[in-house]
Amino acid sequence: MKPLLFRVPSVDTRSFRVQVDRGPYFYDRLHFHPEYQLTLIREGTGTQVVGDRIDQFRPFDILLLGTNLPHVFRNDPAYFEPGSPLQSLSYSVYLRFDPAQGPLFGLPELDHLTTLFTESRHGIRLRVGQASPLTEKLEQLHTLRPFEQLTQLLDVLDQLTTHPGREMLSAVAYEKPRRPDDHQRLDRVFAYIMRHYAQPITLDDVAAEANLTPGAFCRFFRLHTRKTYSQLLNEVRVEHACRLLQETPQPVSQIALACGYPNLSHFNRQFRQITGMTPSRYLRTLHDHPQIDE
Repeated sequence: MKPLLFRVPSVDTRSFRVQVDRGPYFYDRLHFHPEYQLTLIREGTGTQVVGDRIDQFRPFDILLLGTNLPHVFRNDPAYFEPGSPLQSLSYSVYLRFDPAQGPLFGLPELDHLTTLFTESRHGIRLRVGQASPLTEKLEQLHTLRPFEQLTQLLDVLDQLTTHPGREMLSAVAYEKPRRPDDHQRLDRVFAYIMRHYAQPITLDDVAAEANLTPGAFCRFFRLHTRKTYSQLLNEVRVEHACRLLQETPQPVSQIALACGYPNLSHFNRQFRQITGMTPSRYLRTLHDHPQIDE
């Protein structure tokens, strides 16, 4: 998707910025920025969009997001309820770097990190699942002197290059978007879907949110997201269904209804198309591997 340009605050001439974000929920607008972003999700759960990939985020996820890669971490609805005790916490590093100009910081010894940053154009995720020496290094960064931050950051990146558990997220890479108005339209549409996915949503509804006719909206949406509107809506609904299957004992029929599918057979068909398995098979997989945390 092509979202809002986000400007990372900068107070000096350093090559990277370390940031701690703590609050009731994360920044929930679809956005991009010219910096590479290395983030540890320490607390918080919800839905993430990275490029054209929609799935869940959870504690001890480590992500490396490439320059101008659209993304958002939208917390679960419970985080937005008044008086909610839930908190979100992340540790991030923002880094400016152009792989086309050679190795990171101009050092040939860091050439393997250049390859990692090139791959990050698709978004890279490592699911650690629990506290580890790697996550502790990211949590400690903001407490260190600048030189110590640099050496520790290089150590973390080096471990990411060799870790067998890392995965690519987006099927496509993204270049810098051009029209801010388009970004704002897409952000409004995405926010509308996230608020109303459990309810019937018509093409006219989302087209009106984007201030376009239905035909113009379909062309616009396909051009900027490489998906049809119905594909995105089904992916959001199925992602939430997966979360409910993992976290609640509700029957499949009730979960289908809660995610916007009054017709169970239609839900089963969409679930299988997106996940590659039926809801019942998905449940058996969870029961067969109750402790899995990649």
